Amino acid sequence: MTKAQSVKRGITSLALLSALAISGCSSSDPNANLPSAVKTAGVPDQPSNQMYKQNTQTGPEILMSAGQNNGSYNNMRRSVTRGTLPEKNGIKLAEWVNFFPYDYPQPRGRIPFSAMSETSQTPWNQNTKLLRIAVKADDVKAAERPAANLVIFVGTDGSDLALIRQSLTRLAEKLTKQDTLSIITSSGDKGVLLAPTSGAERDKILSAIGKISSGKAGKDSERLAQAYNLANQRYVQGGINRVILVGNSGFNAGFSDIPSVQNFFSQQQGNISLTTLGVGVSKFQPSSLAEIAYEGNGVSAYIDNIRDADKVWDQQLNSTQTHVANEFAMNVEFNPSYVKAYRLLGYQSERNNGAASKGAVVTGQTLTALYEVVPAGGYENWSGEAYGPIYTPDSNSNLRSTKEMAMVHIRYKQPSNGASQRIEMPVPATQMETALNNSSKDFRFSAAVAAFAQQLKDNGATTGKFTLNDTLKLANDGKGSDQFELRGEFIQLVEAAQNQLPSSSPIKGTVK
Repeated sequence: MTKAQSVKRGITSLALLSALAISGCSSSDPNANLPSAVKTAGVPDQPSNQMYKQNTQTGPEILMSAGQNNGSYNNMRRSVTRGTLPEKNGIKLAEWVNFFPYDYPQPRGRIPFSAMSETSQTPWNQNTKLLRIAVKADDVKAAERPAANLVIFVGTDGSDLALIRQSLTRLAEKLTKQDTLSIITSSGDKGVLLAPTSGAERDKILSAIGKISSGKAGKDSERLAQAYNLANQRYVQGGINRVILVGNSGFNAGFSDIPSVQNFFSQQQGNISLTTLGVGVSKFQPSSLAEIAYEGNGVSAYIDNIRDADKVWDQQLNSTQTHVANEFAMNVEFNPSYVKAYRLLGYQSERNNGAASKGAVVTGQTLTALYEVVPAGGYENWSGEAYGPIYTPDSNSNLRSTKEMAMVHIRYKQPSNGASQRIEMPVPATQMETALNNSSKDFRFSAAVAAFAQQLKDNGATTGKFTLNDTLKLANDGKGSDQFELRGEFIQLVEAAQNQLPSSSPIKGTVK
């Protein structure tokens, strides 16, 4: 199925989406009142076409656009919180690993990306190495946060209004007198619930948030145009200018099909960025909000609890989220002098038509990819998925056979003129000697997330005798400062899943 076909299906099937289970969030436990988890659409390890493609000479190529998905992780969280394990078909390892913020270096000079690598012993396999590749787009942050001009468009029909109101309240707490907030809803006759208001007028903003109510009236697409008009009227030069769509994942902002979405955004002038937020959703695919973000070159995320909200609003208020690149792609060329075979964790199944990613990469965006590699001359047998082959570098390779275990190739197009650019980053062979206890906390935590995803998906086929006790130790070792308490929450989820597993499970370990 092509991207256009999947998008069209996502929009046109909106009427078939079931209503959400409406529930608020407990202030003491962010996960206490989550709606029940549901079956996640899709097949195992099948990310969207914009995320992965295969090249027979250089191996897997990961594509990145702003509209990355965190729905699979959220669905796991609500499943485990409700006392059940997630559907195996809905486990997306790459989404789980990329759900968390990491401490990645800032780009330097004129290149809009930083890239770093780290290699160490694979925690679950003593015969292989784990390679982590991290890419971060330029933050383009001012010394102090620039003024924000935000217009929120709330789709109230069938949405979790309690969580929306709670989330927007947290946003209001972060606004200052230099900021402006407007609120438009899909209910009511006029749509504008809050005209552009200074962040200093917090009581007025909170009063408007409290009045958000369910219902539907008028044409949502006209109200989206109204939101863009408000954003343009209060445009802040050098600041954050953004329209944010908030609702359940089926909120389509009044669009009936993809051509109407494309037509709308082709007519938008100026530099207003777009964010879509699925709040408290119980079905992650197809997602109209994610598809609208994709067509509008925006970013998309889900909010399941107040910790998610804190992370999202921090991102929305600390980056201009302007475009730094289009058609970003990354692949890793392995050196057969050091690497016999590899597997790219979380992207194994899909092969697409080779089309480059349409989506834009925005400031501050990150990408984490994990590769498990078999060292040259090392262990060959594999009880689960087969490793990919290593190809002999051709005359165009940048690899030096005595220096690098791999070469990371990044390509992208400049958003201003569409000129193609390339970045090459060598991965020193000396990294392969790093002991796990000498690796970074980010390395160990991302490895723990990857281990947990594999353990739940294949019950130990790819992680061997590595149990959830080992995953918990690894996650605790990599917890670090945990700004939004998401890593601590992950550790609690692993513990809960361990309790839910039968005693006969090979991954269970010993429950304390």
